[in-house]
Order: sequence, then structure tokens, then C-alpha cells
Amino acid sequence: MIKFRHLAGFMCAGMLLTACSNEAPTALPEAEINTTSSSATSSTPTAVMSSTSKTDAIVCSGEDGLEDRGKDFYPTYKEILLTDESSIKPVTLSTQLAYLTTIAATGKGTDGSETINEASSDVRLAITKMIRDADRIAQHYTDVENGILSAESDVTPIVNSYTDALIACTLSGNQPTWFIPEDLTGN
Repeated sequence: MIKFRHLAGFMCAGMLLTACSNEAPTALPEAEINTTSSSATSSTPTAVMSSTSKTDAIVCSGEDGLEDRGKDFYPTYKEILLTDESSIKPVTLSTQLAYLTTIAATGKGTDGSETINEASSDVRLAITKMIRDADRIAQHYTDVENGILSAESDVTPIVNSYTDALIACTLSGNQPTWFIPEDLTGN
């Protein structure tokens, strides 16, 4: 479980997310319009969007991104942050975390690393770390028999990296629709 002493960092992250969420769009970034002119032809607008922006959108808010693959863990995440405990069974937690590891994998695939590697550095690093932590902790809880998580069970690494992934996606303009930073304040 997350210990009270770890919450200071989460409160800082929560304040950052709250400040960012009011300015960050939740939809795909708008394409920039460039005009090319030639003395022989008229100007023609061309929609240009960097491949990094498109990939960030796929990884964060796309059909196979954090938008879909991260929403099952979100209620557990909120419960842990707001109560410093969770009544979730280890097998359920393991399933939620295993699903997180499939971000950006298309269809029934399980490895989205090729797509993630094309994302902006902030999104790529945050999502990759979250996947690594989710995989490690999911494997641990798969080995635990059905029961309630004990006080010695430490989910701090996945909560931290999940927070970082939400921040990176929000700052890139691709905040998941189900993510409401104000929910994390407990008010």
C-alpha cells in the first residue's frame, strides 16, 4: 500500500494535473496549417501534424491507448490515493495491471512498444516505465492466492508511474476522457 509519507509527491502531482487540465485539450491536437506559395500557382493550405503528436494521441487517447487500457485500473488508483488502502483482490489487481501492459498493442496483441517508441520523449518514458512497473507487480500478484492486499503489499511504484503517465498524456494534450484530476483531491 501507499504509505502516508508518499502522499506529498502525489499531492504535488495532483496540483500540477489540476493546473494543466484546465488548459490541456482532451481531443487530438489541431493540425497546423502551412501555406506554400509559388509565383506560378496560388497558395494551397496543407495540414501538417508531426508524427510524434499523432503517436502521442494513439498512445494516450487512442482506441488501444491509455484511454482504453488504463480505465479499468483508474478506480483502484483513486481508492489507493484517497484512502491509502485498497480492498481489491490480488487476482483482480493483477488482471488490471496486465491490461495496462498492452497499451498501444493493436487488436489482441500484447506488445505496443514499437508504437510507444515513436511517441514524444515524455510520453514514451512515462508509458514505458508504467508498463514495466505494471508487468512486474502483475506477476507478483498473480503468485499471491486470492485474498485482500496486506499492509506489506507495496503498489507505490505502479501508482507513481501511472501518475507520471497521466501527467505526460495530459501535458501532451491527450488526456484520457475518464481522468478528472479534481477527483484525486478527495473533495
